[in-house]
Amino acid sequence: MKNFYITLLLSFFPMLAFSQGENNNWYFGNHAALNFQNPTPTGITTSAMDALEACGSVSDSNGNLLFYMNGERIWDRNNQVMPNGILIPPYQNDTAEQLAIVKNPANSKQYYVFTTGENSSGNPNFRINYSIVDMSLAGNGSTGSPLGDVILSSKNTAVLDNLGNIFMSEAVTVIPNVADNSFWVLIPNGNTLYSYKLSSTGFTNGNPVISNLNFPVNLTSGRFYGIKASPKLISNNFSHYICVSYWFNSQNATAPDSSYTNMVYSFNVATGQITNDYSLQINGLRGYVPEFNKSATVLFLGYKHMYAVDLFNSTSSGVISMQLYNDTSTSGFYGMGIQRNKFGDIYVSKPNSPFLGRVINPDSYGSSMSVNLNAVGLMSGGTKYGLPQPLAMIEQDPYYPCINNLTLDIEEPHAVFTYNVSNDIVTKDNYLIVPDYDITMVAGNSITLLPNTNIMAHNFLARIAPCNPRNTNKPQDSAKNELNQKGMVLELDKEERTSIISGINVFPNPVSDVLNIKSMSRIQKADIYDISGKKINTVLNGNTIDIKHIPSGSYLITIETKEGKTTKKFIKK
Repeated sequence: MKNFYITLLLSFFPMLAFSQGENNNWYFGNHAALNFQNPTPTGITTSAMDALEACGSVSDSNGNLLFYMNGERIWDRNNQVMPNGILIPPYQNDTAEQLAIVKNPANSKQYYVFTTGENSSGNPNFRINYSIVDMSLAGNGSTGSPLGDVILSSKNTAVLDNLGNIFMSEAVTVIPNVADNSFWVLIPNGNTLYSYKLSSTGFTNGNPVISNLNFPVNLTSGRFYGIKASPKLISNNFSHYICVSYWFNSQNATAPDSSYTNMVYSFNVATGQITNDYSLQINGLRGYVPEFNKSATVLFLGYKHMYAVDLFNSTSSGVISMQLYNDTSTSGFYGMGIQRNKFGDIYVSKPNSPFLGRVINPDSYGSSMSVNLNAVGLMSGGTKYGLPQPLAMIEQDPYYPCINNLTLDIEEPHAVFTYNVSNDIVTKDNYLIVPDYDITMVAGNSITLLPNTNIMAHNFLARIAPCNPRNTNKPQDSAKNELNQKGMVLELDKEERTSIISGINVFPNPVSDVLNIKSMSRIQKADIYDISGKKINTVLNGNTIDIKHIPSGSYLITIETKEGKTTKKFIKK
């Protein structure tokens, strides 16, 4: 008779390391940079880059910086411009919204860098281009480890559409395909999504896969927009969400909010095309660059205000959303960048700030979710509009249909999931299940949790049972069968919401004992955070909060009413 057993060797300590060292370093804004080797980032003071919008940076698998760039120049790890690293003359293309970097599947020393151009300009340099950085080239160094350089023959190669024409767009993102170790480079233009395959056989320039965006606004010259892709989903019919956010028309700068549109589509990595399984149109909200949380259940949109949209539970009969932040200033161009890092944390760049913001509880849609715009102090420089898209990584397939054995050694990527394995499951090193996750492990022989496994989940179950692929939990796929998530529309009447939320204020400020909240609506919740993002233990009593017990300093208070959330800053004397 076969013996079934579970071995538990737990070590409840914080995670000290993480895979994907390639995305350890972010370089952005006005000489700003952060290192994400650990979940709490540390500042870097050596950046030579000033990036108004598009930016990117790449490290090796151990987390050592290789290079960083904006839309005009590429710097090596010694903060020197690569010899062939001036892509176009400086300050002629610093307002392009996005760029993307992809490792060459045919050569691990090479990186494709895709740059965009300002969409309102007729300058022929402001087109979609790609160049190839080769880290085996000497670059600025004659001895020691090569510093890398741009291959001159590949520099500023125009990306061509299906008719062989150059075209303009400020939006580009990348989706990996684990099935054949390739990537899709996605570029929207007009009313078309162009999907170019990058594989070991090369880049399909001039031969993209085409999808109709059915976008309510024609994404042509003079109109600015961004694009992002979600992490991989668990679904039979599609693999990812993509979101295209249109935020501005330079030829009609006073256009009403109703002209601003965000579209969420379902995308199939097997075909490179948009599918008809999921569609969401969000009207009346500028979205500079959208972002998804790590479980692809929440979409974050921001330009001046910031919203969260519950993708998982929204249906055609009701789209669920809430406002996380409302800015009442009268300044013009704003452009709030939103970006997920390798740990799944969501960071926010409010322009011209010495701080980088962070979404609190991005994976728990509801009252516990908020945003702290002063979460991380930058050691040098400050934010501008853009944050770096990470180097696209080949994602492991999240569906395990009765494979023989499974080893888990990175942070759990699924919010709700059942592993169903024929023989043995082993967790080790950096395996972490964060709170609010619901994870079940089913194995036919053994489940071994080695030291440095950190299980913080509220719901975790490990059991021994014969593998049955029909029992494997595929939550998002089953939800799609039950919910109508096609043709969804969200109308955001920001004018009404803003007038109510902008009436919220706190006084006195500075305050020594009791903080008062002025609001036109009933206050449902109010939470106070210090500048590090730590929640302070306080009690809301009507419209007042006793803060005599908290130390002197600067704080943020997030106030929630039925109209949404707003964040105010105050000083405790």
